[in-house]
Amino acid sequence: MNEKRQSLVLLAIFSFGFIAMGVGTITPAIASIGGAFPNISFSTLLLVSTIPALVSIPVSIIGGSVAGKSVKYRTLVLFASLVFSIAGAIPYFLHDFTHILLARGFFGLGLGLIMPLNSALMFNLVPPDKQASVMGTNSVVMNIGGIVLQLLGGVLASVDWNYSFLAHALGIITFFIVLIYLPEPQKAEMPLGTEAVKLKMPTSVIGWSIVFGIITILDYPSLTNMSSVLLTIKANAAVAGVVLMFMTVGGMAAGAVFGKVFQRLGRQTLNLGLVFFIVSQIIFSFSQSVTLFIIGEVCLGIGLTFSMSSIYMLAGSSIHPSQTPMAMSIIVSGMSLGGFLSGYFYAAIIEPLHITTLRFQYYFGTAGYLAILVFFLIIFAIKKQSAPVEPPTQPQIAK
Repeated sequence: MNEKRQSLVLLAIFSFGFIAMGVGTITPAIASIGGAFPNISFSTLLLVSTIPALVSIPVSIIGGSVAGKSVKYRTLVLFASLVFSIAGAIPYFLHDFTHILLARGFFGLGLGLIMPLNSALMFNLVPPDKQASVMGTNSVVMNIGGIVLQLLGGVLASVDWNYSFLAHALGIITFFIVLIYLPEPQKAEMPLGTEAVKLKMPTSVIGWSIVFGIITILDYPSLTNMSSVLLTIKANAAVAGVVLMFMTVGGMAAGAVFGKVFQRLGRQTLNLGLVFFIVSQIIFSFSQSVTLFIIGEVCLGIGLTFSMSSIYMLAGSSIHPSQTPMAMSIIVSGMSLGGFLSGYFYAAIIEPLHITTLRFQYYFGTAGYLAILVFFLIIFAIKKQSAPVEPPTQPQIAK
């Protein structure tokens, strides 16, 4: 493939990654939406953010099982970007909370396909020696998209709560870029002797899905709860949008160096990400200024990018390219399930204990991430040094 064509392929992949962080678009508006529906409890209000995550779980699994097999990658990617745009913007026209939740459910159809397909395309369209670098660059683009969508969502929410949903319409641009430039990956050649045998998914993929789910449970309050916490220091929705934007700034910075860091540290890059998670939760636990919250969000973004990208790379090294859609779907489903369960998980602790501080989630997050870090320090210490992470075969693009 010539350099110009490779650049256009990457443009299509990155444009799809641009909307991958779209689940956080309305998080700066959570408090404003709550003000528009005062009779809705806070845990029910959070369904606006968590319903798409719940719907995305079966969608991502189904999508992963058919991608590149019975349904073309291009078809699924185009469907995902179109649904993201239209269903994401529809709540602007709605004023009944039940109808809004229904629309958010449809939004989850598109969301459930974006993350796994975005990663699968990289493993199937990018040469193995460039995958870590492209993964890092894709993280930069994802976080730029997160900056644009969250900032726009916060600014629009300061006009009126329902305007924040219009930010999702930017996904139409992705739809047309993908339509023009994304090729269909060729089916990867099966290892000799396995043509008639179905490849078995490694158990480690399930393990990474569980880890991703736990990480998401711990980091979700840093998104959904942030606008409410900032109200306690008299910061409005627009300020919340700016603060949350810096999570993507941190993620963008981490993505820019991920390829080199992963090449140098390997699996320890995951532990480095967990350290940044811990620092962010400590800052959120005690900060009384917008500046410190911004620093905390930067650390959160770095931690998320290092951890998420490391999990993708470590999982991708253990599977055949034909398994990547399903493997990425399983892993992302863990993240989606964690996002949905997060509010209920904390409610199950907070309500019986009559905890009133909005920052309890950050105290718990500090302890939780520390426990995960200790776990992986032990696991990695007792494992022998592995070979560099590389998928087993070189992907090719269909002409």
